[in-house]
Amino acid sequence: MRRPSTSRPNTSKPSTGKPSTSKHLAAATAAACGLAALAAGLAPTAALAAHLARAAHPARAVDSARPTNRPAAAPSPRWRITGVNDYGDHDTLTSVVAISPADAWAGGQAGVPGSRVFLQHWNGQTWTRANLPASLRKISSAQVSGLAASSASNVWAFISGHPAAVARFDGARWSVVREWPGEAFSISGETFGRRDVWMFGGIGPQTAGTWHYDGHAWTRPKMPLTAFDVSKVSARDEWAIGERLTRRGSYAGGVERWNGRTWAVVPTGGLIPSDSATRSTALGQILARSPRSVWVTGTVYTGGFQHLRSFVLHWNGRKWHRVTGQSDVSIGQAALGGSGLWAVTQHVRLAEPGYIDPDPRLAFYRPRHRVALVTPSHPGQSLEINALADIPGTHTAWAAGGYFTDTMAQGWVPDGGVILQRSH
Repeated sequence: MRRPSTSRPNTSKPSTGKPSTSKHLAAATAAACGLAALAAGLAPTAALAAHLARAAHPARAVDSARPTNRPAAAPSPRWRITGVNDYGDHDTLTSVVAISPADAWAGGQAGVPGSRVFLQHWNGQTWTRANLPASLRKISSAQVSGLAASSASNVWAFISGHPAAVARFDGARWSVVREWPGEAFSISGETFGRRDVWMFGGIGPQTAGTWHYDGHAWTRPKMPLTAFDVSKVSARDEWAIGERLTRRGSYAGGVERWNGRTWAVVPTGGLIPSDSATRSTALGQILARSPRSVWVTGTVYTGGFQHLRSFVLHWNGRKWHRVTGQSDVSIGQAALGGSGLWAVTQHVRLAEPGYIDPDPRLAFYRPRHRVALVTPSHPGQSLEINALADIPGTHTAWAAGGYFTDTMAQGWVPDGGVILQRSH
């Protein structure tokens, strides 16, 4: 395995003395911002900052560039690389969402000075570059950290940086809906309709918090836990994962459920460990297929964030079951597919010196077991998969990420965004 350089610049903000303030971003960092940063032994917030900073390697501008497809080498039987960006500089893809087989979006960041976001659209035949509002160019350390859509005319992009911003595609053009200035460094979100949009900005005084948009105004919802992710079964059955500040000053994560009137905590029977002096739990995603099938991913960190153990939980309508729990294996972005859950897994060691397996796996979890599948790889390059999206009405899915090369002097440098597709 390759050892990443630890000489990358660190642009994270000073600690507030509350290590759990942004520690829930650990799982999000692994899922959407690259595992290579975590492997360097950085704390979660610093890992995100390092990933954003490493893309600022001097390169040519990308305003007029267009992606091209290059053939993949030795594809796996189930996943194949369908496109590699060639923008002329260092770029990587961090988000993807699919509306139909002929309509999908992928987003990321390009490594021009200060970094710049970009979006690509799939029309059923090719991926092309999308035009974005000029106002997004002012965002420092910008990255498309989340994409969500409920229809072809209701697509949302959640852009992390200073300031953070939310943009919407109405079927014709993109426009900025709102910005969160100051410390709103990393955000994500979800949408279930034009009048049902969520923005997740974290818990604590230096984050944007959780917001809901009803088509007219943004408000902070009343919830027992500050939500990090939401999944909806129906108008009277929504699920969320989140965190709350305890009386002892620590943070406790858990699951909450909406019954059409109020949010209430759903006990997990101790399967989500509480924070302690030597342990910190970072929840990743929640995905609800039905009232009797809900998935939760997360990671438990110990030893001052030098060791990790990931987990996957499943709700069967009566109780929670732990599907898996693996040491030194990070579970990244996940998506519903078939009768189970697809998730990115990758072997990492956070203790110095940090190591990362350059060949991630796409694992399929059923309520009682998992089967890991190897992804395509190229010699001399490390493949990261940062996002997954099941394609509605099909048995296929998109995955997005990038190639990275360890230059030793510059650290892990992105070589180009990568798009993969799952075979039938």
